[in-house]
Amino acid sequence: MRVIEILDKIDGKILTAKNKDAYFEGVYAGDLLSHVMAHAKENNLFLTIMSNLNTIAVACLLDMPVIVLAENVKPTEEMINKADDENIIIISSKYNVVDIIRKIYEI
Repeated sequence: MRVIEILDKIDGKILTAKNKDAYFEGVYAGDLLSHVMAHAKENNLFLTIMSNLNTIAVACLLDMPVIVLAENVKPTEEMINKADDENIIIISSKYNVVDIIRKIYEI
């Protein structure tokens, strides 16, 4: 699925790399980063409320091209800069994790 396909559905705002054509396969939601590292898959969209550099590190480790921050969580400037350096898209959404998953899978 492409990022552009979910933006309207989740009321998403891209905060970093502007590649709306980026592609992801499946969604992994989690806030315990060690658990995400053990269970998420390459190319998953990473859905979380964790807004720190470790979130970017996990996304890089697993080749996850997109991070969606739920509940209007705002990334730090440091997180935005690192995501841009790594070409990872960060999207902010007002919806909670469950609603975001539901909206993505309705597409």
